[in-house]
Amino acid sequence: MSTTRKEKLAAAVQDDLNKRTKQEWIEGAAALKHERFEVAGALFDYKADVLLSQQEVQNRLDAYLRPAAQKEETLNVDSKG
Repeated sequence: MSTTRKEKLAAAVQDDLNKRTKQEWIEGAAALKHERFEVAGALFDYKADVLLSQQEVQNRLDAYLRPAAQKEETLNVDSKG
């Protein structure tokens, strides 16, 4: 095995060790400096047994808490003509 292949394999194993389930991320929300309900909201569409890395969770939190496209404000228009 070449050195770079060994390094890639070691990095992949380390990544797998750093992955956690949805419930573990919710329970450990303080480590991400967020509330549990924020993490739960960001990960709502993942199944319970899916393993997620910290970067994946952080990306989902960023997208959940700071959506890129704000909804347009709607105006209440009087329907009298």
